[in-house]
Amino acid sequence: MRTNRIPIAAAAELAARLPYPHTSSGGWYRTSTAICHGGDNKTALSFRDGDRPGDSPLRVHCHSHNCDPTAVRHALQQATGLWLCRCDACFTAFRAGQPPPGADAAPPQAAQQAPGNLRRPERANRYRSPKSAENGAQGRSEPGQGKDTNAYAAELWAAAQPSTTGPAPQHPAAKWLAERSLWSSAAPLPESVRWLPRSHHRFPSGQTDSNAAGALVMAMRPLDNPTAPPRKIQLVTIDKTGRKACHWPDNADKRTYGAGPFYGLLWRGRLRMAAYDLHVCEGLADGLRILRYATEPALVAVCAGTSYARIQPGYFNKITLWPDADEPGLRSAAKAAQRWADQGYPVSIKRLAAGHDPASAPLQEPEHE
Repeated sequence: MRTNRIPIAAAAELAARLPYPHTSSGGWYRTSTAICHGGDNKTALSFRDGDRPGDSPLRVHCHSHNCDPTAVRHALQQATGLWLCRCDACFTAFRAGQPPPGADAAPPQAAQQAPGNLRRPERANRYRSPKSAENGAQGRSEPGQGKDTNAYAAELWAAAQPSTTGPAPQHPAAKWLAERSLWSSAAPLPESVRWLPRSHHRFPSGQTDSNAAGALVMAMRPLDNPTAPPRKIQLVTIDKTGRKACHWPDNADKRTYGAGPFYGLLWRGRLRMAAYDLHVCEGLADGLRILRYATEPALVAVCAGTSYARIQPGYFNKITLWPDADEPGLRSAAKAAQRWADQGYPVSIKRLAAGHDPASAPLQEPEHE
């Protein structure tokens, strides 16, 4: 006798039939977005068993375009021939003895903004052109407060100089790195960090008495797409001696341009397909020093603040949180760590001595020089 209960396939069985490579961690499998929307991100489509394996529909999420979950399940059904969904169309097909409906049964809908979505629609760009900027304030103007600065961020990133061999010993950036032993002098900086001299006509205007020699420019990107073209960046200004430069009002040495729920993502060498250990910290100096001593393969997310809710723990081998030694940071980190631990993910918190941040605390891990 035929039953009306659709036998939902296990996530492991689905992974074995996928036409694309996959990885797994913490119960989640990750594979290519080519399946759901024809994308080229090799790990941004994730799935796992439902709450009741064999009965509940597969849990899915496209971290690249936030594709409709039903459409994702149907696309996976089309690619593998397995039953993964319990929508009305699937029940109708199942009762009729037909194969699982494919992608044509539920066209992907426009990306929805939802909690935890790592990509949100960008606002209309009101920064018009490089020529407009140059006509503003002697070639050094920047978009005013409240305006979308994504295009300006992209221009600053394009103007900045990548590090292929590491800064020369007398370079301000080299002195800044050496002062707290943030990075090996013999190693090139991570791909996401560049240098922009103050003499460059794109450099943002600041206080009249600014002592900045230039700035380290850190690209900020979606956590699921570390090599995306940067539309958000952070500048850290440095004087010629390698110390903090107070370039902006209120003695600020940092400023961020661009919009989006992005992180400064740091890694060593070339990014490769691997299950990374994720380290989450506050600032660029923290991130560089953590990465210098981290065990490979490691990815550091900088400027996370307390935005732990956007992190998908199933992407990573394990997560280490590096909050500053203050009550708000520790409280937020503890809450996120407990939530992930309750879900079965490996997570830890580095508790630093009072008065220390990761850039100044003694680290014991083997150094990767």
